[in-house]
Amino acid sequence: MPWTLEAKIEVECRLRELLSSEGMPQPDEVEFGYTCVRFIFHESKTCVVIDLDPCDYGSGSGPHAE
Repeated sequence: MPWTLEAKIEVECRLRELLSSEGMPQPDEVEFGYTCVRFIFHESKTCVVIDLDPCDYGSGSGPHAE
């Protein structure tokens, strides 16, 4: 299921607020992927990826199942 643009913008706003409240720099670029939002910081050569696709790690199924 693709995430809506509205949901991705909400993620961007929340991360920007968190960074601001902690006195950290804002990202230089923000990219909206199909199921993620990427925050790119040029100076530190860092990319923070927020995965929007829910994953149930406790269900015994999925990529982390034993």
